[in-house]
Amino acid sequence: MLGRGSSRIGARANTGEEAMVEGLGAVAVGDTAVAARPIVVSIVVNFRGLEETRACLDSLLAADYPAHEIVVVDNDSGNGEAAAIESEFAGHVHVIASARNLGYGGAANLGLQFAIDRGAAYAWVLNNDTIVDPGCVARLVVAMEGDPAFGAASPVIDAPIGPEAPNGIWYAGGVANAAKASTRHLLEPIEARPGIVATGFVTGCAMFIRLAALARTGLFWPELFLYWEDVDLCYRLAAAGWKLGVVPSARIMHLVHGSVRSELATYYFYRNAVLVARRHGHARGAARAIVALSVRAARRWAACTVKGLRPFPMAETRGLFAGVGAVIRGVR
Repeated sequence: MLGRGSSRIGARANTGEEAMVEGLGAVAVGDTAVAARPIVVSIVVNFRGLEETRACLDSLLAADYPAHEIVVVDNDSGNGEAAAIESEFAGHVHVIASARNLGYGGAANLGLQFAIDRGAAYAWVLNNDTIVDPGCVARLVVAMEGDPAFGAASPVIDAPIGPEAPNGIWYAGGVANAAKASTRHLLEPIEARPGIVATGFVTGCAMFIRLAALARTGLFWPELFLYWEDVDLCYRLAAAGWKLGVVPSARIMHLVHGSVRSELATYYFYRNAVLVARRHGHARGAARAIVALSVRAARRWAACTVKGLRPFPMAETRGLFAGVGAVIRGVR
C-alpha cells in the first residue's frame, strides 16, 4: 500500500546512520548489525477512530523494514470501520474484527496471538493516533537485538506542545508506582544515541515487545479492559527478569488530545489502579493505593462542594468502590 503516500511526518534523508543491507538480509544502524531480519508485527487497535487509524497505517506502510507485517484489531467499532480498513488496505494489512469490545488489552492480545502464530520475534502494540517515522521499526529491532536482556522497549514519543508535552515530548521513559496509583512520563529531551536506555515503565502507547518474554509472563490482563494494562505487564516482565527501556534513536508522533478523560476512562483508571496494586503489592499495596485514590477523590468532592466545581467525581467514586469490591471478592 505504499502507493497511498509516504509517512505523514516525512521520510528522513539517509545520513549513513541507518542502511538496510541486502544479501543476507542484515540490518545495520551505525556500527551495529543484525545478521538476520527478525519478523516484526505491528498491532493497531481501532475503536471508532477510522481517520486516525488510516494515518497510522499509512505511516507504518512506509516503514523501511522489510520483515514487517501489520495487523489491525477492530474492537467492534460498528459503522463499517473494519470492512473499510480491510477494503482500503487489502493485501497490505491484516484485519481482525472482534465481535465485541474487548478493551485495549483484550484487543491487543488478539494481535499478539496473531504475531505468535506468525512466528514473529517482536510485536509492536501501537495506539491508533500515532504516526511512525520510517526508520523507527529498524531502529527498535537493532536496539533490541543488541541487548537480549530487554523484554520491552518504546521509542521516544513526541507530541504537539501542550500540558502533556511541554517540551514536545510525551514520553522519554517513565516510572510507575501502583501502590501510589501513579505513573509519570519523563518529558525531557534525551540524546538520540544507539542502544537502549533502561527505564521503569514502558507505556502501552508504543510498546515494542520481545515475544519470547511473553512466554514467561503471559499477555495483557484482559479483565482490566482500559488503563493500567501496560503497568501490569511491565511489572510481570520485570518480575520475570526482563529489563524495560526506551530507544533514544527511534521516534514517533502521538496526536495527544489533551488530559480531559471521559467518565468511563476515569472509572477504569481508579478501579484498575486498585487491582494492579493488589496483584503486585498484595494486601498492603492495595491498601496504599486505596488510600491514595481516596485522598484524590475526597479532594475533588471537597472542591465540588465548597467551590461549586462540576462535575461531581462520581466516576472516581464508582471506580474506587469497584476496585475495593474486587479485592474483597478476590482478584483473578
